[in-house]
Parts: sequence; C-alpha cells; structure tokens
Amino acid sequence: MRITRICQFCNQEFTAKTTKTKYCSLKCSSRNYKLITRHNIVDVRNKETERIRTIDFEVVKKRQYLSINNCVQFFGISRRTLYRMIERKDLETVKLGRRRLVSTKSIEALFAVNEAAEAKPAAEPQILDLNECCTISRTGLYFLIKKHNIRKHTSGKFPFGWNYQE
Repeated sequence: MRITRICQFCNQEFTAKTTKTKYCSLKCSSRNYKLITRHNIVDVRNKETERIRTIDFEVVKKRQYLSINNCVQFFGISRRTLYRMIERKDLETVKLGRRRLVSTKSIEALFAVNEAAEAKPAAEPQILDLNECCTISRTGLYFLIKKHNIRKHTSGKFPFGWNYQE
C-alpha cells in the first residue's frame, strides 16, 4: 500500500508505506522529536521560574523562621549578601542540623532600624574649629573612632578626630 502524505516537520510531500507514517525520513522524525523535547524542557523551566516568582509572601510572612532560599527570594538579594548580613549579626539565625533558618523578628527589626534611620532629619553641617582636634592615622585609630562614635572631619587628605569630654 502506498499513500501520498505531507511530512509534519518539513511540509514536503512523500509516499508513505503505512497509514501511521508522519515523517518523510528518519532525519525529519529525529529533528521533530528533538524540537518537541526542547519545547517541553523550556516549558518546565518557565513554569518553575513562574512558581518561584509567585511565592505567596503572605504565607511566608506568617512563619516564625524562613529558610535561606525564602529570604533570598523575599529580599531579592544574593545568597552571599544574606550570609554577610548573618555574619555581621544583622539577622538572627537558628541552625537545625545542616539547615539554617532566619528569624522573622530579626528581619522586622532590621527594617525598623532602617526606617528609624531614614526618619531622622539630616543634621546641618557644622563649622568646627580645627584647633580643638588632633590628626589621626588611617590604620588602627579608625576602628577606635568608629567604636566610640567620635566625629571626624577630613580636610584634604588629613582626617581629624574631635575629642569628647564625657
């Protein structure tokens, strides 16, 4: 039995030996199979990406602890940045076995601190008398100034620190 058909891949006319033949050659059949497989893989990846994008943030907010992946997606930051925040003790974590969870209270506290800092009005720059200050080096004293909240002023390349009498 010979039937004239049109190939579903290349749309060329061919003579088929059976009624089930869809492709003119093994080459067209293989290419169509690869094309369908590729489209299926892309569809699966797109659905996965959409699922990640549409995380129900209300459900996430109700939890007391969030996983690292949830925090990364929630904040839109990288994992490394989140781990840096944990190392600086900006966020409180709990470790369960190999899994690390971030406290939602520490996340709320982080935003409360940032909002309070933004709400504070900017202080007007003061004109300070350089006779009341001393020059400092940029090495170890920088950390002492930061630790004790000593004001500093830079004039050219020379930093100056003001002594506070408490």
